[in-house]
Amino acid sequence: MRNTQQSPQQAAKFPVVPLTAMSFAAFVYVTFEMFAIGLISPMARDLNVSEGQIGLLMSVYAGLVAVVTIPLMHVTRKVNRRYLLIATLVFLLGGIVLQATATSYATLVAGRVTAAFTHGLFWSLVNPVAARIAPPGQMGKAVAAVSFGSTLSMVVGSPLTTAMGSAIGWRASTWVLGAAVVGALVMLVISLPSLPAKPPAQQADAQATKSAIPSLVIYLVLAVMAIFVTFTYLALLIEATAGHRFVPYGVAIYGIAGLVGVTLSGRLVDARMIRLNGIATATLVASGVAGLLALHYNTGAGMFAVIVVFGIAAGALPTVATTIFLFAGQRNQDLASSVYVVTFQVGIASGSALGAATVDLGYLGGTLLSTAVLGALAFTVMATRSRSLLR
Repeated sequence: MRNTQQSPQQAAKFPVVPLTAMSFAAFVYVTFEMFAIGLISPMARDLNVSEGQIGLLMSVYAGLVAVVTIPLMHVTRKVNRRYLLIATLVFLLGGIVLQATATSYATLVAGRVTAAFTHGLFWSLVNPVAARIAPPGQMGKAVAAVSFGSTLSMVVGSPLTTAMGSAIGWRASTWVLGAAVVGALVMLVISLPSLPAKPPAQQADAQATKSAIPSLVIYLVLAVMAIFVTFTYLALLIEATAGHRFVPYGVAIYGIAGLVGVTLSGRLVDARMIRLNGIATATLVASGVAGLLALHYNTGAGMFAVIVVFGIAAGALPTVATTIFLFAGQRNQDLASSVYVVTFQVGIASGSALGAATVDLGYLGGTLLSTAVLGALAFTVMATRSRSLLR
């Protein structure tokens, strides 16, 4: 699927400043979502609750996002997208204030719920907004610019808040993140243009592609499950092949590879969105098979090589999948984006649960085997169903 080449004048109009603001907003939002992962013990100790209760907040967060996103998109469908996107950051800031001042578990839960309430709304808005302000033929590049921020949060944001939490306390670390959210708010207020809500389009070409969405939902659930069934237990795979002391290095390499995946996909997706989705899922299959071999032969070097390839595919998938959802749902891109967000959350929860089942059964390799099988199924759906509906 090749788009017409843009002139140098059109390319010069690429909205770097507002996209950078949205990318930074994505960075702080995802950093807050993952905040507790590295600080479970001190948070549990300070609030006199179990570590499991702190960890449960991740599930509460994802569950709330999945439940409220589509209804919120419907209720706010006529609101100017600029003001609505800024409002989601206000909710995030409110959640941060509640977390930073929490002296009880109930207050901490309230803080997480406040931020989670608009998390799905933020992600349902930010990609269509990026698509709207991008020059013709550069929608995927704009989506990749936003995705870069969320990927960077895994490489820099989460480790940084964990390090600060260990050094100055988790509440002080929360306040620092709050200052970053204020910065993101200021950047959005200054740079984001007015974007009145658009009614669903009625063009014939949009009508012709809308039926691809159901098949893309199946594709995305399978692809995201293929990633998270292994990613959730990446540390165990590294421990089994290279040793516990190499876990931080493995996680860092995964994050860096993800940045490579986002960058490469952003440059190519506008011209080859179907092909790149196929390549991403095929690469997940290859990673699962190669990972099984590395685990079987107990080779740390082999597992690290697998992590690089796996991380590139996992980093590319959000950009290429978001772009294809927005293309297929061009009749109503806000709705298509909200469906994408909910589907992604379902994939995360399902993949992590499947991984837990295989690990609890004592078969760590089952995570990698599941990645290969699920990736193959996702590739099949894209090749045999979605592709014909999108061309």
